[in-house]
Amino acid sequence: MLDTVRATMPEFDLHIRNGSVIDGSGTLAFRADVAVRDGRIAAVGAIEGEAAREIDATGLTVAPGFIDVHAHDDDAVMSTSMDFKLMQGVTTDIVGNCGAGMAPRDPARPPMPGVNVVLGASHEGEWQTFGEYMDAVDRADLAVNVGCFIPHGAVRYFAIGMDRREPDEAELARMRDAVARGMAAGALGLSTGLIYPPGAFARTEEIIALAKVASEHGGLYMTHMRDEGERLLEAIEEAVRIAREAGLPLEISHHKAAGRENWGKTEQSIALIEKERGAGVDVTFDAYPYTAGSTILAVMARRPEAGPDSVFVSSVRDKPEYEGKTLAEIAERLGVPPDEAAQRVLEADPSAVAVFFMMDEADVRRVLAHPLCMIGSDGIPSPTGKPHPRLYGTFPRVLGTYVREERLFSLEEGVRKMTSLPARRMKLAERGELRKGLAADIVVFDPETIADRATYEEPRQYPAGIEYVIVNGEIAAEHGEQTVARAGRLLRRSSG
Repeated sequence: MLDTVRATMPEFDLHIRNGSVIDGSGTLAFRADVAVRDGRIAAVGAIEGEAAREIDATGLTVAPGFIDVHAHDDDAVMSTSMDFKLMQGVTTDIVGNCGAGMAPRDPARPPMPGVNVVLGASHEGEWQTFGEYMDAVDRADLAVNVGCFIPHGAVRYFAIGMDRREPDEAELARMRDAVARGMAAGALGLSTGLIYPPGAFARTEEIIALAKVASEHGGLYMTHMRDEGERLLEAIEEAVRIAREAGLPLEISHHKAAGRENWGKTEQSIALIEKERGAGVDVTFDAYPYTAGSTILAVMARRPEAGPDSVFVSSVRDKPEYEGKTLAEIAERLGVPPDEAAQRVLEADPSAVAVFFMMDEADVRRVLAHPLCMIGSDGIPSPTGKPHPRLYGTFPRVLGTYVREERLFSLEEGVRKMTSLPARRMKLAERGELRKGLAADIVVFDPETIADRATYEEPRQYPAGIEYVIVNGEIAAEHGEQTVARAGRLLRRSSG
């Protein structure tokens, strides 16, 4: 008679052994195993038990998946594999920034000018309300987790189009309702982009009225301020006023001092932020680790901080010969002054995108090093041209250049800036730490080799040193290759 053999199921889905664990809280690294079961962290410590898959992390760091607090991937999360974020260890992407987004929308109006370029949008979608947009994200085959801010620019365009005026009572009510419905659907807060039309046309009082709605739902106010150069301090004061009067926390996007004449001003701006925090306003900020920014050429080309030698044209529809060249180089090629060269580029493509070298390294270092600073790529997911290398390299650059090489702050602090700090700020209760019961978003990397490879000339290059990226317990990238896993989820605001 044959014996009956009963197979036993492995206790864990994944067991990461022998790694140096940085749990995201800011505490020192410690040697431990991490076990995963059913998409969650089952244990951290000395772990026994069988697993369906084991990873030997000897010599490697095991950390929570990185959270990109400032992304423009509103369409890309649904229409691409998100390889440019996933391969640098990003497991959660925060969209709807700078007041730009894909909802709410009025089908009777044409698409908001410039939005498709900034967001890399390939389609408009069937949604109208912001909640319907979030539902579309929820249904999509997501490679990373996604959290959403309600974009003020889209809300204003939905209500009054591109008119440069104050909304009337009915229009403001329509805007407030759009924000309320988005917040009720689980948005993280309200974002503004106050250098971009139509958000630039809004008075402070309009933003306060809408921020109050976000505040009623426990949301955050995220802002690309009205000025990041000559009037930087005044712009901070306006943002603080909005947060104070609306009664909600404030996040200053991509904090910088733009333009040579403003270099060094981050010393004053950070002092002002600290002063306002001392007065009771909950202010934090984020930054990317580069001395160049990127946006639509038409918005920045004529600003004083953007000289022709410092403007690098990155994407021009049907004119690839302009891409990868400065305005000065294009002017020389065309035999025209730099101002006219900019106009030639814009005539070829009114939505051309450029990179602007306008910050000082000392300011970048000062902002990045501050304990209130978290990390956001601000990458524009352009399918063509030469996007800013931050799209592919932000997070490895922080850990490689500013942690390992420059020793600006510790590895534990670098990980905290990318994990628990943003998770708590965005009220993503189950993310940001390696702790039993939390979602299993994990990155395994080599602290000795992690580095960005993306350059301004050749930006579409994956970083070095990222060995594994795990999203909700599934291996999404392994040894520099993306897998077929699509385990991302829409993350709605939690009450905690």
